[in-house]
Amino acid sequence: MTKNWVLLLGAGLLSACASAPITQYYRLADVTPTATPTSTKLPAILVDIKVADFLSAGGIAYQQGDVELRLAQQNLWAERLPEGVKRVLIARMQQQAPNKLWLDSAPNGRISTLSVELTQFNGRDDGQAILAGHWFLRNAQQTLILQAPFHIELAQQGKGYPALVVALGQGLDRLGQEISQKLAECTAKGDC
Repeated sequence: MTKNWVLLLGAGLLSACASAPITQYYRLADVTPTATPTSTKLPAILVDIKVADFLSAGGIAYQQGDVELRLAQQNLWAERLPEGVKRVLIARMQQQAPNKLWLDSAPNGRISTLSVELTQFNGRDDGQAILAGHWFLRNAQQTLILQAPFHIELAQQGKGYPALVVALGQGLDRLGQEISQKLAECTAKGDC
C-alpha cells in the first residue's frame, strides 16, 4: 500500500509541474534601420523616456473596464520598458526626421532633449492598444520649445499578447510621426 501511495504522490507532483504556467517574454519589434547620418553638423537630440510606476513592474499592463489595471504575471517585457520604448522611438524618429541625429545617451556638452512621459502603454479589454502621456522638446539650454499631450488608440489585429505588443509598436510609430510633424512645423516657422 505504501508503494502505491508513493507512486500516486509522485504522479501528482509531476502533473502539477507539467501544468505550471509558462512565462512568455515579449519585446517591441525592431525598426528597419535607416542609414545613420554621417554629418557632424546635424543637430543632436537626446531621447529620454519615463513611464508611470505601474508600467515599470515588468508585466504587460492590461486595462479592464474604466478603472481596473492588471499586470501580467507570465507575460513580461523582455527588456526594461523605458529602454525598449527608447530603442524603437529613436529608430522611428531617425526615419521620420532624418535631418536630426537622435541619441539614446548624451555626449559631453548640453544638447536638445526630447522627453516622453508615458502614463499609459497597455491593452484594454475592448481590443485597443493605448498610448498616452506628454512629450516635451527642450533646446540645449533646456528651454522648453515644444510640448504636447498625446492619446493614441489602435485596434489590435488579433488576440493575445503578441497582437498587443505589435499594436503598441505601431502606436510608437504614430507618436513618432506626430512629434516629427510638430518639429517640422516649428522648424518651418523658424521657432525651433
